[in-house]
Amino acid sequence: MAAPVSIAHTHVHSLRLASGAEALVARVLAADGTAGFGFTLNLDAGVARDMAAWDALARAREVPLYGLLGGSYRKEITTVKDELPAIAPDWTALRKDILDARHELLRIDPFAWGSVEMVQTIAAVAHAFDLSIALLAPNAHPWELQYCAALAATLKGEDTRIVMRSVPAFSSISVSEQQGLGIDWSVEPSFSNIKWQS
Repeated sequence: MAAPVSIAHTHVHSLRLASGAEALVARVLAADGTAGFGFTLNLDAGVARDMAAWDALARAREVPLYGLLGGSYRKEITTVKDELPAIAPDWTALRKDILDARHELLRIDPFAWGSVEMVQTIAAVAHAFDLSIALLAPNAHPWELQYCAALAATLKGEDTRIVMRSVPAFSSISVSEQQGLGIDWSVEPSFSNIKWQS
């Protein structure tokens, strides 16, 4: 997928989280000088770069992510434990399954599908077929939850939710009104120590 903004520079950095897990964090510097940030815990740098490009575009336009994607349909997103598998990131197979009415709820891991555009495409098809969507936060990390909330705000289905493999510490998460993705990068203290290249 093409980046939603003209990019002057991209830098991806490996980061050790407080939990000991590794994350990739990306900074995209847009042509207008606006910086956007993204991350992934699945070590696919493409996901982090796509997220950072959307963050830069939303920051440049001084709107939350939903301001770029047709508005917000909710301010709170329900969080639930759900151990059923997410749908494999295979558009051809998913399309066939939807046409064959094999799903009532689409469990989508937005980090596995790789881009905001792909999640939006799946959501549009789900809405057309009156299917609900659950966005998986695979590690239940605060960054994942905040990103899923930013995406879920833009989805039309009434039963949109965020699913985790563990029991959530809270029953819902608020959609951020901050510019960009609304992720609180400070929850990982080592993020502020990254020496970004310009």
